[in-house]
Amino acid sequence: MAEKPLVKNKEKGNLLVKIIKIVFFIWVFSVLVVLITIGLVVLVRGETFDKTPEIFSYTFLVFFFLGFLAFLVGILVLTINLLTSGLNKKQNIFIFPIKLFFALFFLPFYLTFYIVPLLKIIKALKNSGVKNFFKKLSLSLLFKKAAYLIFVWLIILPVWLAGYFSLFYIAEEYMGYNPKLIPIAGTGSMYPTFPKGKGKDPKELAKQIVSSPGMIRYPNGIVVFGKRIFNYEIGRGDIVVVENEKIRKITKEINGEPTGWVKRVIGLPGDTIELKGGIVYLNNESLKEPYTARPRSTFGQTFLSECKKITVPQNHIFVMGDNRKASGDSREIGFIEKSAVYYILPLKEQKGDLVKYWRKTDKDFDDSAKIKLDKEKYLILLNEKRKEFKARPLKYQKKLELSAQKRGEVILKFNDFSFEATRSGYTMEKAMYNSGYSNIVWGEVPIQGYFEAEELIENQFQFPESKKFLTDKQFQEIGIAEVEGEINNCPTQVVVLHLAGYVPPNYSKEVVESWKKLLENLKEIQPGWADLKNYESFYQRNKNDIDRINEIINQRISNVSQIVSRMEANQWLTAQEKKYIEIDESLSNEQEEIAKKLNSQN
Repeated sequence: MAEKPLVKNKEKGNLLVKIIKIVFFIWVFSVLVVLITIGLVVLVRGETFDKTPEIFSYTFLVFFFLGFLAFLVGILVLTINLLTSGLNKKQNIFIFPIKLFFALFFLPFYLTFYIVPLLKIIKALKNSGVKNFFKKLSLSLLFKKAAYLIFVWLIILPVWLAGYFSLFYIAEEYMGYNPKLIPIAGTGSMYPTFPKGKGKDPKELAKQIVSSPGMIRYPNGIVVFGKRIFNYEIGRGDIVVVENEKIRKITKEINGEPTGWVKRVIGLPGDTIELKGGIVYLNNESLKEPYTARPRSTFGQTFLSECKKITVPQNHIFVMGDNRKASGDSREIGFIEKSAVYYILPLKEQKGDLVKYWRKTDKDFDDSAKIKLDKEKYLILLNEKRKEFKARPLKYQKKLELSAQKRGEVILKFNDFSFEATRSGYTMEKAMYNSGYSNIVWGEVPIQGYFEAEELIENQFQFPESKKFLTDKQFQEIGIAEVEGEINNCPTQVVVLHLAGYVPPNYSKEVVESWKKLLENLKEIQPGWADLKNYESFYQRNKNDIDRINEIINQRISNVSQIVSRMEANQWLTAQEKKYIEIDESLSNEQEEIAKKLNSQN
């Protein structure tokens, strides 16, 4: 039976060829317009598209996407045409889409093998031999095939790759997997993973950008039927950008403007966390942390104190900075809700510059890893800071070290860090007295934890109050003690600094003159009241009052003489002399009452 002519297939093929020609013309025209636009903007005007008139940007975008669309349509039509050309039977409705998919997916290779059919060439070589095969080839056919191949590999292949790259990029962008450069401020809370900035105060450091790692958006992936798939979930060790109301409030107070935090994830929902002896215990096991600035440097804060075990609730995480002694984090404000996480840098992606300063952790839990304070080095660093504030250098005083030691022991025993010693009653003043030391002005800085000299200085000069105290010009001497012990059966250490100094009182002229005038008045009236003892009958009737008023006057003269003498020498009054001032008023009132009584009898 004779086969029916495939008229419909031929007509269909002619239509597809016409479509290919049209979209090819549109594509070539669009490419020319795009190239001319770029030439006008960059070469002729010497500008960029963000600074040139909008007509150039619109022209570039319209014809770029028009050309890209025309190219895709042309490729699709060309592939369909190639798959359907020369067929003498109807395409299988299931097989054709599969063939079309693979043809488009491997388009440059499909077109190459279509132009140069290797299987047919090998078969022809076997049947006719090499010599006869090349005799049948025409030069025009070779040039035609070569032109097709050049077009495929120089035009179609780059655009095909760009198309798949764009598709992949758009998919990643939609799913949140395209990394965003996140600026890291130089506050030093994530040191050594991110560098410290160079500034005198937190506001300066917060404005310095020290790194810009690429981080992926959170949450990521896509939601299908209410469930998120193809997503990366937060893991331990990941670095995250977190921001909520508490964090914005804290950063505004310290840095001057509300921002988020960049911290490391330590605990996930269900994890238990405990801090003890500077070590983090995760699910009851000591955690090796090569990313921290120092070993055994993690101590409690307001929310999580030492030796207190907590469990991370569902939909929350526990975060800390790598520079544990210079980081505000979950230890201070508590758990962070997952909804407050905006970006993630997974632990497995942390490499290169981010890890080159991480430590070896093989000896982190040995006693030798405990940090010791180099007191001499600390004093040198502190005096350098004091010099910046035009305060004279401090001298080390062993007796103040002894008083700091005594105070440290009491602080740990009573868990009382208050200067007033509200629980123990053993104040710095008493500790100095028991150490054989006295001075005019004194102050104390207790801080819990293990510190190296640089760390302690850095920590103290981050906060305005401690910076102001340590650079006070009144202080001249310092003593430092490290005291290990326990608080609530939890091993810990307290570093106590005792500072003291002498400052001349510089009494005002009016104050000194008032006391001198009082002394003169007392000496002036003293003879008159003493003379009453010579009037025998009057004296016998008022013996007790006359003796008492003379006793008061003599006592006041003695007391006031010491006060005046100390003031004229510009020396601080002793405790006893201060007491004289307190009782002088009552003595004056008593003297006046007796005087009125005796004068009424004349």
